Amino acid sequence: MFEWDEANRDHVRRHGVQPEECEQALTDSSVRLVEEHVARGEWRTAMIGKTTAGRILVVVWAPRGDRVRVITAYPARGLRRRRYEEAQHDD
Repeated sequence: MFEWDEANRDHVRRHGVQPEECEQALTDSSVRLVEEHVARGEWRTAMIGKTTAGRILVVVWAPRGDRVRVITAYPARGLRRRRYEEAQHDD
């Protein structure tokens, strides 16, 4: 389901995130859409979700055939984090 190589693994690690955490955040049952946009000629989606350890991450990904390629990921902060937490209380 996910497409990983050294480039995107290294990129998310530079943000203090492990690839497994990206997968957990994107498969979180409470995952929320942040935004969608086109960058470098491809459709990208930013989602916010929680890992099994409770970290709240923003994960940007692009569809690659039948796979999900993570472009970047970083801990959610500020308004994005608050909106995600507030949405959890509303559900």
